[in-house]
Amino acid sequence: MSLFPVGHASHSDWRAAADAVLLQLRSQMADPGHAQRPRLGLVYLSHAHAAHARPLLQHLARALPHVADWAGCSAGGVLAMPHEYLSGSALAVMLLDVPAAHYRLYSGLAPLHAPGGEAGFTAHSALVHAGGGQPELAELLYELSERTESGLLFGGVGDDGDDGVEGVQIACRTEDLHAQHADARGIFSGGFSGVAFGAGVPCITGMAQGCVPLGEGLEITEARGALVTGLNGDPALQRLLQLLGVELEGSDWQPALTTVRSTLAAIAPPGRGMAHGVLTEEAQVLTLVGLDPLRQGVALSSAVEAGHSVIFCRRQAQVARQELLQLGAALRDAAEPEEAAPEGEAQPRIRGAIYISCRGRGGGLFGGPDAELRTLRHALGDVPLIGFVAEAEIMDARLHRFAGVLTVFTA
Repeated sequence: MSLFPVGHASHSDWRAAADAVLLQLRSQMADPGHAQRPRLGLVYLSHAHAAHARPLLQHLARALPHVADWAGCSAGGVLAMPHEYLSGSALAVMLLDVPAAHYRLYSGLAPLHAPGGEAGFTAHSALVHAGGGQPELAELLYELSERTESGLLFGGVGDDGDDGVEGVQIACRTEDLHAQHADARGIFSGGFSGVAFGAGVPCITGMAQGCVPLGEGLEITEARGALVTGLNGDPALQRLLQLLGVELEGSDWQPALTTVRSTLAAIAPPGRGMAHGVLTEEAQVLTLVGLDPLRQGVALSSAVEAGHSVIFCRRQAQVARQELLQLGAALRDAAEPEEAAPEGEAQPRIRGAIYISCRGRGGGLFGGPDAELRTLRHALGDVPLIGFVAEAEIMDARLHRFAGVLTVFTA
């Protein structure tokens, strides 16, 4: 088994950051334990480097001629085990040793084929990088999941920089980077793109949400778009305030608003979304964005349908840490061989990992700089890992908030 080489650096000058990353990658590729000539490059960069994405990629491609394809995006935070680059300028690159026949880049300009639509390749799962501000994104993700055998999508929704810098996505071949008039190819804003993997690229994905349910699920009996007006046949606002133990005094809504700001709503199919007192991956966590006293409604961050369940919950640091430890351990155990190696001990089989976190997690939830990745490393082990901080996280065909989505590639 060979590990995926990973390099990462923080520097305000994109060329200096790229050179530092290349130094690490070359050192690892010279080591027998790492892949020698990987052909797929995964790149995550800070928004500060987004304007230089093309020359940066051209610089990487010239130095790594065996890498044929590149995918990735810019983000508000770049993750690379064990560091969380949440401010300043950063770059992280992972080189995946995946045969050409077992993956495909896709984007709005080069859509992924449905199963059977391309001779010799059928998508089994897909890594997704999506741009924010797309009202039809949920429908697009569902359509994309239908083009894979398993329906498994994992990834995140990017955002623009705080200073108005437009985020970028990357899905290009090296030959496009070197081609004349290449400015319109492979590096773009908006839409979604990524890498589809065939069944010959074994990977396992899981999600941690770090939320504590405040009670049992309630049936949404009446809803208008994102406004829920009925729960279990009662006015939604009344049921929510009862659950939170908030009593109104006259027209003073401030206590209710203060409590509601720390409350989340997990939406799930009827009777599902929670097992043994914790949320399952079927639960889609949304934020509460307002209260409507006139219609006795609760406004959520996304439209919902009557008949689904809502589980009100809150984030909790201790739960988030424990859940992330369990996720890392579960994926590590699933990647281990069933039989011991000849030396008598099972050898780790994780070649590399991708972790997509939410900007609502990180040090604010886990207790300090790099604390989230240190927690994950404690459970997963010292494996090559990169990722980014997303506006929303993608798991299967659903958008999630405040989640961590972990994917490991196995031998």
